[in-house]
Amino acid sequence: MNVAWWCSSTPGQIWTWRYTPFLGVWVVAGSCVGGYLLAHRRAGRAVDPKLARRFVLGVLALFVVSEWPIGQLGVGYLATVGIARYIVYTFVAAPLLLAGLPEWLVTRWFPPGTGRRRVLAAVTSWPIALLVFNAVLFGTHLPITVDTLKVTQLGSFGVDVLHLGAALIWWWPAMQKVPAENAIEEPLRAFYLFASSVLMFVPAAFLTFSPLPLYGLYELAPPLWLGFDPTSDQQAAGITMNVGGGLVLWFIIAALFLRWASEREAEDTAARRTRDATTLERIRALEAAEATGTAPAAPGPEERDGERL
Repeated sequence: MNVAWWCSSTPGQIWTWRYTPFLGVWVVAGSCVGGYLLAHRRAGRAVDPKLARRFVLGVLALFVVSEWPIGQLGVGYLATVGIARYIVYTFVAAPLLLAGLPEWLVTRWFPPGTGRRRVLAAVTSWPIALLVFNAVLFGTHLPITVDTLKVTQLGSFGVDVLHLGAALIWWWPAMQKVPAENAIEEPLRAFYLFASSVLMFVPAAFLTFSPLPLYGLYELAPPLWLGFDPTSDQQAAGITMNVGGGLVLWFIIAALFLRWASEREAEDTAARRTRDATTLERIRALEAAEATGTAPAAPGPEERDGERL
């Protein structure tokens, strides 16, 4: 049985269904889950099952698309699978990992006032995060980048780290709740995510409409049983990025918007109940004053605030 550190392209090697474990994938996944649990233990905190479930699902998504066979197919044989891996890294694993982090753990890793916190604040401000995300998107899908880095295990590992790191930076401001640092909310958040979905169309268009293969890595790969020629595979990859990635992103935009609308509705309902309670209290006070023949007391600051609500 062959064993490797990370999935990479092996020019000229015919695909077989012989299992090839990638030790690096197992180490990274185990370190993420183990580090998460260890951080809770050292802090003396109980693990929140809901948050832990999200975090583990994010790690599992990374593991599935990085381990054999998907990892090997995506890096060395099919551009379509390679783009699908990118979509999972960016739109599935990254938001799940962030959604699984408790606030106290982020504060523990990035204490306020420290250099680490200042760096985090700088790179996760939404204009910088948007720039970083799209720079990595364009840069890692250039033919020279793919053909140079994905032929080695270290280079392929570096590309995956860039994809995940840029996705975490990009999702950070969109998933923080106001008044957290660098948090953005509707309608700016919808525009922020929408802008990336539009920009993603550019590399997808190059893949879809190019008459010739752009990547020598996939063009020279031994053909598989699917009957895809390199051009058809590349066109399918572009469609996958544009349609598949766009649908996933729009689903997330809709879910975040509905959550925001639900929170606003709950706030409005609470304010209305407070206003109604204040009005009823004043009516009772007036009725009591009429019954006793005394003047009603002037409304206090809280009551006046309730009326203004």
